[in-house]
Amino acid sequence: MNDLLRPLFNLFPAMWEKRWWGLAVAWGFALLGAVGVATYKERYMASATVYVDVQSTLRPLLEGLTVQPNISEQVNMLARTLLSRPNINTIINENHLLTPGADALKRERLIQQLTKAIELKINGRDNLYSVSFTSNNPNQTLGVVRSVLRLFVTKGIDSNRKDSDQAVQFIDSQLAIYDSKLRDAENKLKQFKTANPGYSGQATTDYYTRQAQLQDQLTLLQGQLSSAASSRDALRRQLADVKPTLAPQLLPGTNIVVGGQTPDIDMRIAAQRKRLDDLLQRYTDAYPDVIATRQTLARLEREKQQQAKEAPPAAPSISSQYSEATNPVYQQLRISLAQADANVAALQSQMGDVQARLAQLRTQATQMPKLDEQYSQLNRDYNVLNDNYQKLVQRREAALLSRNQDDSRKLDYFRIVDPPRLAPTALFPRRTFLIALVLLLAIALGMLTTYLLVLLVPTYRNARQLRETTDRPVLGSITLVPTRLFLAQDRRNQHLFMLGSGLLVVVFVSWTIVNMLHLIP
Repeated sequence: MNDLLRPLFNLFPAMWEKRWWGLAVAWGFALLGAVGVATYKERYMASATVYVDVQSTLRPLLEGLTVQPNISEQVNMLARTLLSRPNINTIINENHLLTPGADALKRERLIQQLTKAIELKINGRDNLYSVSFTSNNPNQTLGVVRSVLRLFVTKGIDSNRKDSDQAVQFIDSQLAIYDSKLRDAENKLKQFKTANPGYSGQATTDYYTRQAQLQDQLTLLQGQLSSAASSRDALRRQLADVKPTLAPQLLPGTNIVVGGQTPDIDMRIAAQRKRLDDLLQRYTDAYPDVIATRQTLARLEREKQQQAKEAPPAAPSISSQYSEATNPVYQQLRISLAQADANVAALQSQMGDVQARLAQLRTQATQMPKLDEQYSQLNRDYNVLNDNYQKLVQRREAALLSRNQDDSRKLDYFRIVDPPRLAPTALFPRRTFLIALVLLLAIALGMLTTYLLVLLVPTYRNARQLRETTDRPVLGSITLVPTRLFLAQDRRNQHLFMLGSGLLVVVFVSWTIVNMLHLIP
C-alpha cells in the first residue's frame, strides 16, 4: 500500500514547491476569461404560434355562391415568402435595428443575419405556424417576433383583399368589353331585320314548310271558290226562271201603279250594306270579307247608275190607289245571289293574297339560304356573347360576395395560439455558467502547470527518492536545518498563496452570485 501511495507523496510536495507558477497561470487565465465573459452577450429567444382556420362554418353555406380559395395553400405560400427582402427591411425599420445613416453594407449584412436567425416552422397537418428569433437584445428580439407575426397576419388579409379587388376589376373590364360587343351584335341583328322585313328568322326547312302550307291553303281556297261560284251560278239560273212580279189582282187591298217600279238592284244593294254592317261589327276594315263586300257594293252601285241612265221614261200612273206587286220568292233569290256574289268576291280576295305571299316566297327562294346563313351567324355570335356576358355577371357577383365574406371575417382566419413572448432566461450558455467554468478551468490549468513543471524540472526531497528515480547509488546527503527566519518566511509565503488563491475563488464566486441575482445588467 505504501508503495502505491509513495508516488503521490512525492508528487504533491514537488507541486507545492512550484505552486507560485500554478497560481500565476491560474490568475492569468482567470483574467483573460473574465474579460471574455464580461464582453460576452447572452442570447435571448422570443417565439409566437399562429393557427390558421381553413375550415370556416360559412364555407358549406356559401358553396356555389362564392369563390372558395384554398386558404391552406395561400398561407403556405405566404409563409415561404414571408422573409423576403422588403419584409426584412420593414422589420429593421420598425425595430430600429440600424442606426440612422448606416451604409448599405451594414444593412445587407443585417438582412442576411435576420434571414438566417428568424425561424419559421410550418406544421401543415395541424395548420400551425411558429415564429422564433434569437438575439442579444431582449427588447429587439421580442419586437422582431411581433413584427414578423404582424406581417404574417396582415399580409395574408391584404393578399386576399388584393386578389378579390383584382378579380373584380378584371371582370369589370371584361364586362365593359363584352357589353360593347353585345351592343354591336344587337345592332347588326337590328340592321339585318330592317333590311329583310319579310324574313322571320326561320331556317330553310321552315321556309319550305311555309311554302307548302301556303300551297295547301291556296288549293283549299280554290276549292271553296269553285263551290261558291257553282252555288252562285245555280242561284242565277233559278232567278231566271222566277217572275219578279205578281198580277195586281193577286194582291188584294193594294193600289196598282203602272209606272215607277223599284228595280231589284236596290234590294241587292241593301243586302250588301246589311252584310257590311254585320262584318264591321266583328272585324276591321282590313279583313278580306269586308274588302270583298265593299267591292261588291261598289260594283252594284255602278250597275244601278248605269241602269238609271239606260232606262226609258216612266209611264204615267193609271191610278194612285194601285202599286206594283213584288214576288217574295224572287226577292229571296236575289238576296241569296247577292250573298253568293259577296262570298265569291271574299274568296277571290283571300286567294289573291295567298297567291301574292306564295309568289313572294318563291321569289325569295334563291336568297333564303344566304339569309339563313347570315341570320344564323349573327344569332350565334349574339348568343355566345350574351352567354359569356351573363357568366361574367354571375362571376362578378360571386367575387363581390367573396370579398364581402373576407371583409366580414378579417382576422378570423388567423388565431394567435401563443402570443409573442420572451423566454424568462437567457439561452445556454449563460454568463453565470461561463464565470464558474472560467474559475474551474483556471484552477485546473494552474494545477496542470505545476504538474508539468514537476515533470519537466523534477526535484527530489530525499536520497531514497533520488535512488529509486535514477536507479543509481547515492553516496551521501546533506541535511538542511531551517532557521527561525526561514520558517517565518515560509509561513508568510503560505499565507500569501492562500490569500491569492482565496481571492481568486472569492472574486469569481461573488461575480457568479451577482449575475444570478441580476444585479449587473
